[in-house]
Amino acid sequence: MLSVHLGRETFLRGVADYLKSHAYGNATTNDLWSALSKASGQDVHSFMDPWIRKIGFPVVTVTEEPGQITVSQNRFLSTGDARPEENETKWWIPLGIKSGPELASVDTRALTSKSDTVGGIGEDSFYKINKDLSGFYRTNYPPLHLAKLGQSLDLLSTEDKIGLLGDAAALAVSGEGTTPALLTLLEGFKDEQNYLVWSQVSASLANLRSVFSQNEKVAEGLKQFALKLASPAAERIGWEFKPDEDYLIVQLRKLLIAMACNAGHEGFVSEAKRRFDLWATGKDANAIHTNLRSVIFSVNVSEGGQKEYDAVKEEYIRTDSVDGKEICLSALGRTKDAALVKDYLNFVFSDKVAIQDIHSGAVSLAANSKVRHLLWQYIKDNWTAVETRLSFNNVVFERFVRMGLSKFADHQISDDIASFFKDKETGAYDRALVIVSDNIRTNASYKEREEMLVLEWLRAHGYA
Repeated sequence: MLSVHLGRETFLRGVADYLKSHAYGNATTNDLWSALSKASGQDVHSFMDPWIRKIGFPVVTVTEEPGQITVSQNRFLSTGDARPEENETKWWIPLGIKSGPELASVDTRALTSKSDTVGGIGEDSFYKINKDLSGFYRTNYPPLHLAKLGQSLDLLSTEDKIGLLGDAAALAVSGEGTTPALLTLLEGFKDEQNYLVWSQVSASLANLRSVFSQNEKVAEGLKQFALKLASPAAERIGWEFKPDEDYLIVQLRKLLIAMACNAGHEGFVSEAKRRFDLWATGKDANAIHTNLRSVIFSVNVSEGGQKEYDAVKEEYIRTDSVDGKEICLSALGRTKDAALVKDYLNFVFSDKVAIQDIHSGAVSLAANSKVRHLLWQYIKDNWTAVETRLSFNNVVFERFVRMGLSKFADHQISDDIASFFKDKETGAYDRALVIVSDNIRTNASYKEREEMLVLEWLRAHGYA
């Protein structure tokens, strides 16, 4: 953000002077600001100190009026409930406003007060704030303008697209935006070809499907939405890797196949099963491309039963590669069978799984909305064994608790977790429990507020 504002060359010259002046010595933040101020001729102290000294970061909310827009800043919280005393900071925010039919005009002004008015841009104008995602803040657009941006994605940079999606998803959770607005935006990405953008699309969809997973109608509607969104791109890129293919294309193929399979694309699921069967029966040891092991293993464990589960479990025991074991362990956590979940957890806590890998099992089950409740039940039923095993490594203990329990969206489960741990010695993971409580309550409030709105939108657009 500061580099873009000062200019790359000026910024690097200031950093070089700072490093040279304090070589082999100690330095403070103010020393860096002084060097950058000298190089740029600007008072860097005055506008950067709030970013360093104050907690949090802002959301810039846009209000449209005839011939102008008003931009206002507030502290962003995922819960959307910042108290007045938490919302006193006035950040220096470079707006980087792109406007005009082709977004060719750039206004580099900064927002330095709680709100300001920008003339020459109004409710009928085409504009994008935070050019190339150079500023560290969220942008909250009016729903109609967000939809307008979603219909003109070819005019946006990769960074702009990622920021637009990330902001819309985060603001839907906080309540400052809406999930219908996010879904409308997502619809425009079906022709996207960039892996990094699709990663953001995938993350946004995954969170939606996780939070609303307990409502069968919403869950099925979101599955159909994901299927329609990802299918064209997945079918276009296909299964076959090409020699000397760009790394990001390789990653894109892997991601799109996973998205298509997770959304129930019959053709992709069938092909994943065919390749797995060739590999598992020994008919073709090379039937599964190295880059598709995680996808194909996960799909077959999720869609299959004991046979597929055992094949991947045996591969975990057989392989010596670190990434191979991680792929297998994560795939095993995709099972939907309660008996296999119990076997999986017993396996994860056995001496066959290295202690530093245990939290990977928790991550996989937490992402599996069908059975994540069984992970929490297992922890309660087997707490002595769980605590004994994890107490040898506090880092893993903290990760296991934080990553394993944060995906729920139910206030009762949050209360149950708090009640269970209230008389435990939680020094190794007390911070994790705070994060778990915050995440679950945020998810639960989000679900309660938006669930019916999402269902209405899905029905209106033919997904439910």
